[in-house]
Amino acid sequence: MSAPLAYSLVIATYERAEELRTALASIAAQTRPPAAVIVVDSSADEKTLAVVKEAPLPVRYERAIKPSSAVQRNQGAALVTTPLVAFVDDDVFVPPDSFEKICTSFEADTEGRIGGIAARIDGMQHSVPHGLLRCYYRLQAGYPHPTYGGKLFGAAINCLPTYTESTGDLIPADWLNSTCVFYRTPLYAREKFPEFEGYSFLEDVHLSARIGRTHQLYFHSTATFEHRDAPSTFKRNARELARMRVRHQRVVAQEIVGLREPVLTFKLLLHRLFASVNILRQRAPRWTEELLGIWT
Repeated sequence: MSAPLAYSLVIATYERAEELRTALASIAAQTRPPAAVIVVDSSADEKTLAVVKEAPLPVRYERAIKPSSAVQRNQGAALVTTPLVAFVDDDVFVPPDSFEKICTSFEADTEGRIGGIAARIDGMQHSVPHGLLRCYYRLQAGYPHPTYGGKLFGAAINCLPTYTESTGDLIPADWLNSTCVFYRTPLYAREKFPEFEGYSFLEDVHLSARIGRTHQLYFHSTATFEHRDAPSTFKRNARELARMRVRHQRVVAQEIVGLREPVLTFKLLLHRLFASVNILRQRAPRWTEELLGIWT
């Protein structure tokens, strides 16, 4: 067993002062507390600063140089000096032992093969695909797989694990989400988040998959957290959000998955059709705006 690894925590936030208060309280209760917490805030008011000043643990507050979750995370991580850097969203609640479980997994990796570990979101996992969905994944991926859990393939399709891929705590993956994730700091610094704007959809896939080219990525099956998914200004414009998803999917499919024309355009078009059918079936609020965004 190697020596204990210290970690620093970076939180990008925007107009979620009360959610951040809850997140910081859960961080303060960790059995393995962070060496540093850095909050990078792009809010227009001072509410977040007030929450930071009242936090039950020391927090460094930084004003964002740009309102972008990806850029804000890079800004905060530039201040990190510990062996591990962690990123969490501002609307999470983390049980007291989750960070210790992740750190312990890094410490057991004496050869330094693990590049990143993400915690498990309570109540969220990938369902084993059947029927037409399995056929669709097979077409996009170009290979068969029992679950496609934890995989990144085709038109930047990224699936959470089913958590049946392994009997141990660590579930192998091609990518990790940034809702609650740890990386070895030198590997993060080598790659950094892409300079996506605003909501920065798929910025976590772009970063983690690049780290995954040289090191192993895992989801931790028992290090859990709640993602309370608070409303965001970035998410209110359904049409623009859908357009961003399409734009960023093209970037990830080309730069990370490695698709080339004409396969790139074909698989992206296929996925837009697939997404459109889902939108029409579900008819969620603002579905017409979302549909327009996909095709504009």
